[in-house]
Amino acid sequence: MPRPPKHTVLSKKEIGARLRVARQRKDVTQADLATILGTNQSHVSNVERGDRGLTIQQLVKICRALKISPEEILGESPVAEERSLKDRRLLKRLRQIEKLPKTDKQALLKTIDAFLKSSRVA
Repeated sequence: MPRPPKHTVLSKKEIGARLRVARQRKDVTQADLATILGTNQSHVSNVERGDRGLTIQQLVKICRALKISPEEILGESPVAEERSLKDRRLLKRLRQIEKLPKTDKQALLKTIDAFLKSSRVA
């Protein structure tokens, strides 16, 4: 008896896009990730484009290497916020802010909060 067709929850393209965002967020190159996975850069590129899929073992290695949970790749919508943020300059600055030490981030957030409060945006 033939099997029913598989229901795809996430396409390879969607998984690849999520992987790319997570990798870039952590400032890891495709070549670095390929070394961790024991493969080559073109394989990582193929996965990110959605031309190839990932095994569970590869997903686990990637998540450990990037220090993220599988939820970021497989979850509901980890890149929804980035998709909605269309200003690339602002997105670039947010990524830079994420890399700051905790005390610097807190100081910057206080400054932003004060500015927004005085602008009556918040």
